[in-house]
Amino acid sequence: MAKSILQERQRALLQQEKQLAIDLASCLENFEGGEPYEKTLRQVTASLDDLFLLVIVGEFNAGKSACINALLHSDVLEEGVIPTTHQVTILRHGDVQAQHILAQEILEMDYPAEFLRDISIVDTPGVNAILLEHQRLTEEFVPRSDLILFITSTDRPFTQSEKNFLERIRAWGKKVVFVLNKIDLLRSPEELQKITAFISSNCQQLLGFKPDIFPVSALQAQQARQAVGHEAVELWERSHFGQLEEYLFKTLDAEERVRLKLLSPLGVMQRLLDQTRTSVEERAKLLTEDARTVTNIEDQVTYYREDMQRNFKHRLTEISNVVLEMRQRGDYFFEDTIRLRRILDLVQGERIRREFEHEVLGDSAARIEHAVQEMIDWMVEQEHHFWQNIMEYIDRRREVSLRREDKMIGTVSRQFDYNRRLLLQSVAHTVTGVIQTYDQEAESTQLSQDMRSTVAQAVITGAGGIGLGAIIVAFMGTLAADVTGIIAGIGLLLVGYGIIPLRRKQAKRAFDEKMRELQEGLSTAMSEQFRKELQNSVSRIEDAIAPYTRFVRSEQQKTAEIQGRISQLDTTINTIKNEIEKGQAR
Repeated sequence: MAKSILQERQRALLQQEKQLAIDLASCLENFEGGEPYEKTLRQVTASLDDLFLLVIVGEFNAGKSACINALLHSDVLEEGVIPTTHQVTILRHGDVQAQHILAQEILEMDYPAEFLRDISIVDTPGVNAILLEHQRLTEEFVPRSDLILFITSTDRPFTQSEKNFLERIRAWGKKVVFVLNKIDLLRSPEELQKITAFISSNCQQLLGFKPDIFPVSALQAQQARQAVGHEAVELWERSHFGQLEEYLFKTLDAEERVRLKLLSPLGVMQRLLDQTRTSVEERAKLLTEDARTVTNIEDQVTYYREDMQRNFKHRLTEISNVVLEMRQRGDYFFEDTIRLRRILDLVQGERIRREFEHEVLGDSAARIEHAVQEMIDWMVEQEHHFWQNIMEYIDRRREVSLRREDKMIGTVSRQFDYNRRLLLQSVAHTVTGVIQTYDQEAESTQLSQDMRSTVAQAVITGAGGIGLGAIIVAFMGTLAADVTGIIAGIGLLLVGYGIIPLRRKQAKRAFDEKMRELQEGLSTAMSEQFRKELQNSVSRIEDAIAPYTRFVRSEQQKTAEIQGRISQLDTTINTIKNEIEKGQAR
């Protein structure tokens, strides 16, 4: 391991940062979509125990390699008017000049420059390199830097590619120092002042910070090294390179390098945290919409249940009214029939039975059967309509969701997006399948059979496979026989005025009991079957959306936990940063 520039008095803060990195890594591991940040975090954490890392960036032909050679007082790196740096080169201290491959596309060079004992220099490919791979290498190495030396030139100051690159690296919270190379090409101090003002103004306006700018001529600095006497001194002074060295090796002393060294990983971790927060917030927004979708479907189910129950009561009332009308006709029949003046008619049971069936029972059985069938058709139709409403709602939700996701490419992870879309598609597919295979006639037939069996069990025993109307007719037949028997019994007694009112009262009471039995039996049977069918209908919807519902609620819980951890980590980063900025690292 390279010699660390950190001293004992900074160890506490260093350990805090390492623990912070561990906590952040744990947070990223638990957040699907944070994997791309893990490599950067490992590199930055490892750099805490390394030397101060000075990364040189800029366009090709801006003079990056020339500036490094001027700092080394030797032509160590190749220079040229075409891109000469095809890989990242790390310059470290060594007793003799040597080089070896550290990793693919990373070259390490040893050189016996004294300042390299405390500072490692990184030369990178041009930010406007022809090969995008070269620019990627540069951008991936930036998070490891403790200070960025941005080389621009007087012939192409602050170009668009430089601006774009600076916008990206500035987000890492790195300190950036500008070196304006090739001042030897300028004809007057006024031109130099105009260019530096241009760079400073644009940097302040576009990037939000006022940069330190060091105008230099790497060429004159190198020429001074080769010249002698007065010419060497004059070239060195015109190069202004001494001011840059003064900053790098004296102003940027060990204490300041420690401060930047400690601040550097905090900036990277803050960037990773901000990116994660953005992704989590976008995910939370999607999940909020999803939760609203689930809630809306659940509300629709609730309203569907309430509407069905309310309408069922009205339809059940229609059937009860048929029985009530029959009951009222029965009361009138008994009042009119069981009288002394009709004593001779009373003994003719068959005649009384026909009168009872015609005047009291009438078409009640058919009306009840018709009302029940209408109720069955209504239940089947309402369920089918409900499924269609759910399908239309889900389709609208999917369209809105897809449009929203298209605007968030790069912020919501692919796996989360895939799982979410898959579940929405699964719900839509299930609902569509139900609608397409829903046979209203078959459903109505099956429900009729179920209702018939339930009513038969509740109203009359031994109904077998007969229809609902036949069940009611059978019940009415039994009722007619009972009533006829009661009335005939009155005729047979022939006991005068006193017994007739009593028998009439008994007949009415028996008839009322039968009507109550019929009404309660029908109501209980149909209510039971209705509740069963309604619950089955609701359960089918709930089962269809259950995987999606579980996913949304699980992800919401996970997202809320990560948001809490992000908030805690953000507080820790700011606390450590404040301690460093206040000089507590000293």
